Amino acid sequence: MSKISSAVFLAIGMLCRQAAAAHSGAAVNGPSLFEQAERLPADFVEQLFDSPLVVRIDFDGRSAGDATVTLSRDGKIQLVALSDEQRGDIAQGDRELIEKFLREPRPLGTCESNCEGVLALHYNLQDSVLSIVTGRAEQNAEQKKYHALPTSGGNGLITYNYLNLTGGQGREVTGRYAFDAVGSVGNWSINSGFQATQNRGMRRAADVQYSVPNLYAQREFEGTFVRAGFFTPDMATGVRPPRMPGGAAPTALGVMVGTSEAREVDGARPSLYPVYVTANRQGMVEIYRNGALLHSQQVQPGLQVVDTRPLPSGIYEVEVKLIEDGRVTSARNELISKPSAWNDPNQRVKYAAFAGQERNLMGQDRPHAFTAGAAINYLAHPRVVLGASAQRAAEANVFGTSVDWQFSDLARAYGSVYHSSKHGVGGDLQILVPYRDGSVSLSHSQSWQRGDRAYRNVRTSVRRGKVHDSAITWSHRFTPKTSMMARASYANGATKGLGMDLSVSHQHRVRGTDLTWRVAAFDRPTGAVARTRNRGVEVGLSIALGKEKRNYSVNVGTRTGSDGRRDHYASLGVRQELQNSFITSVGGAATVDRYGLSVGANTQFEHPAVRGDTFVQSSSKEGGIAGGMNLFSTVGTNGKSAAVSGKSNVFNGSSAVIVDLESDFKDVTVRAQDSQGGSMELRPGRNLVPVSAYRSGRLQYFFDRSQAPAATLQPSASNYHLNKGGVGYEKVHVMKTMTVVGRLVDHARSPVRAAHLSSPVGRSVTETDGFFALEVSRANPTIKVEKGGKHLSTLRLKPQEHQVEGDSLIVGELECEAEQVNVETGERRNEHG
Repeated sequence: MSKISSAVFLAIGMLCRQAAAAHSGAAVNGPSLFEQAERLPADFVEQLFDSPLVVRIDFDGRSAGDATVTLSRDGKIQLVALSDEQRGDIAQGDRELIEKFLREPRPLGTCESNCEGVLALHYNLQDSVLSIVTGRAEQNAEQKKYHALPTSGGNGLITYNYLNLTGGQGREVTGRYAFDAVGSVGNWSINSGFQATQNRGMRRAADVQYSVPNLYAQREFEGTFVRAGFFTPDMATGVRPPRMPGGAAPTALGVMVGTSEAREVDGARPSLYPVYVTANRQGMVEIYRNGALLHSQQVQPGLQVVDTRPLPSGIYEVEVKLIEDGRVTSARNELISKPSAWNDPNQRVKYAAFAGQERNLMGQDRPHAFTAGAAINYLAHPRVVLGASAQRAAEANVFGTSVDWQFSDLARAYGSVYHSSKHGVGGDLQILVPYRDGSVSLSHSQSWQRGDRAYRNVRTSVRRGKVHDSAITWSHRFTPKTSMMARASYANGATKGLGMDLSVSHQHRVRGTDLTWRVAAFDRPTGAVARTRNRGVEVGLSIALGKEKRNYSVNVGTRTGSDGRRDHYASLGVRQELQNSFITSVGGAATVDRYGLSVGANTQFEHPAVRGDTFVQSSSKEGGIAGGMNLFSTVGTNGKSAAVSGKSNVFNGSSAVIVDLESDFKDVTVRAQDSQGGSMELRPGRNLVPVSAYRSGRLQYFFDRSQAPAATLQPSASNYHLNKGGVGYEKVHVMKTMTVVGRLVDHARSPVRAAHLSSPVGRSVTETDGFFALEVSRANPTIKVEKGGKHLSTLRLKPQEHQVEGDSLIVGELECEAEQVNVETGERRNEHG
């Protein structure tokens, strides 16, 4: 902001203190711009018009961020640049509307032509707010419940590939290849999967089995979904069905319908535990989670509650920093408690139901028996959810009921009872009581099994009679560096008896090195005979060398061996993280026990196309060497472009955007930040960036903080709105730039003020005295000059003819000539501007 603009805002601030009435940012019937300007001194009025001004944009009563604009004397406003920083709940489509609508000069007041849905514009000098009102202002007053479907649907296909191999001396290689794929055709998503497994033993030949667990199409409506094809009806579609042992449905050919939360808009809710700060002066609060800034807001002097509604849902710890006069005056950890809860009284029922035939798409087919089932949840009270289910599958009829009771703000209990014609009667109970520094959980399951029975010549063996399993787990954090976990269990089934586990860990620093101590003790039953037990104790030390990214671990302990004798052991391990390498980490360990020495090594790697890990180990007891490998990769395509990624976070996205990154630099780090959360490092070439389905979002591209190259990203941001499985495309260019500093004059050497300057990489506006600063491409230093919405000239610079200082080009005075073309003769003539 120039000194002249600062003086204008100082005068405006004086008027604000003298104003008698408050002004609403969304109002459009207030005093006109010229009526407001009459209150300013004449000198400031002269500087107000045709100069760059920083304003806050209010769009239908919602903040749309900051922008730089110019005001003309004929009452028109034009956008120079809109800040990339988004505020409030403005949609991406609304942001695009603002940028497009204000690219040309627009008169303040009621819009009369080429309005594109805008009703009126109003600029208020008192608080420097530009208000934009559209025909959707009344509609936007009520929060939307569901995300709109993409207009084009977003065609695409995303495939997640898995390859797992194990083997060793004395046994053949066992492997599995599988993929899960989700595609988009219009507003339908296509889900499919495939798996091939090979199991080899020492006495039998290869046994390769193929299966297709699903191949179906699904459409998401507002609050409901419909599915058709081959699928496994797991009921995991927003409904929590009661436990149904023996009722696991095989692959079915049929249809499935139910309620869905895929397109629901997350409502802003405050944390159950308020967060307070006490400020001595006006300042700001910054909220961090795992070192990343989540939210910031202004605070006034005194005790006040921090607004936690913009924070994401969940139960997690954050660091709250109070900043006054640019200094951090307070920093402490707080617990944010925003558990996902179903408490909408307008939607008391959630359900899922299916019907079809038991069939396999590949491999040995099943008898085409009829299968059907349904599960329903009912919101009986904001804290109580009742459930019921019935299912006919796998030659069994299963019925179940459940209750989910949240008896406090955090604590909840879940219980279910079932009856299976194949397995008998049973039930389970789970209670979770979290608190600020830990949690207590209790679980109990009990069943009365019917024992051995034959079904179609297939004999299944289960333990007969009463079987139960109970456990209580307590975890507590005494200090930020000391924690404890304890568990007690009692079982009467495959194992029988009482089991106890206890572990305590403590972290501290010695001469800048992080040390973590861990002590663990256990006493567990190992079989159905109560006297066969595994007892032991272990003491471990972990040493983390942060600067070298290396970790050492030492463990000593004693345990019960497989033959019932005591087994004393000691182990030493080391792990090293690597940077700028295909291999991301390597590790090794050696263990000594009464059988001898056993060693092992492992490595993790990440390539642009694949990631995974490998390991190899030897046994001190049985001898021989064994090892394994796991590979993961993601492929995305939209029919025109395809990308392969080995990044781990790509597996978290249900949609994706292919980003082609072209760079004028060999070594530059670029990141893509998603407005819905998450970021990803981009490499030159083709990248696959995961994004959220159904939600309209924005990818912002920026350089790594450790780098500050004289370059720009074009575009600096891109929007997306995709169906599940949809794949978008964007091309981003990292261009070398330089800043042109000069003064724009006409033929008479008079300054050209309020001229809009643009280049392929930036926009600017000339000051009152004609001075400007504009970023241009080094390869194509061209400047287009416009004023009042009319093109004046195009200036093509030659850097060798001007003074160069670092990354700046000092051009002095540039003469602007208006270019016109005689339509009748086709001859070009110049008019001095």
